[in-house]
Amino acid sequence: MGEAVTKTTKVVHGKDLTAYGVFRFAQTYRISADALAQIGPQMSDHPRRLLYFQALENYLRSFQLLGGTTPEDVRDYNHNFADRLTACTALGLQLPKEVQEFIQSPKRSKEYVRIRYDYRVDKQGAPWRAERTLERLRAVVAEVERTVDLAVQASNPEFIMFGDIKLTKISASGPDTAPVRSSTDI
Repeated sequence: MGEAVTKTTKVVHGKDLTAYGVFRFAQTYRISADALAQIGPQMSDHPRRLLYFQALENYLRSFQLLGGTTPEDVRDYNHNFADRLTACTALGLQLPKEVQEFIQSPKRSKEYVRIRYDYRVDKQGAPWRAERTLERLRAVVAEVERTVDLAVQASNPEFIMFGDIKLTKISASGPDTAPVRSSTDI
């Protein structure tokens, strides 16, 4: 007689976020990376690069969720940008060839790991210093954001859930942005 095997359930952080919520989350990373450029010379551009990579990953996650991929399956891609992009392309994401090549380059995963974990931030000859990748990374993230934004808007995200609170977009006349109010206000 064998011992009973206890099966643990995998924790999927952010599993309750909608595709729209993940998209907005990605925007916070991109906006933060852009803001860091405004504060002047820095010892390292690691923080900006890391934020752009996080934005890129979350834009692609958003598209996967829009396409019906389960949060558990989305999580399984971890930081594999090439595989995540391949999955998004199969779901209909259309990006320019040069953007796809940049994301799918084997250098991206290595660059992400080095930026995230390499403490020698001022090392000369580092791969991120050897190529002009920061500006290219920023441009790639902007293109992915633009494309995924069109898909998110086409999905008509009428509401966002924050726990038990449902926030509904209300149409407004005129050029102003549509206000958001809670369904508990109705």
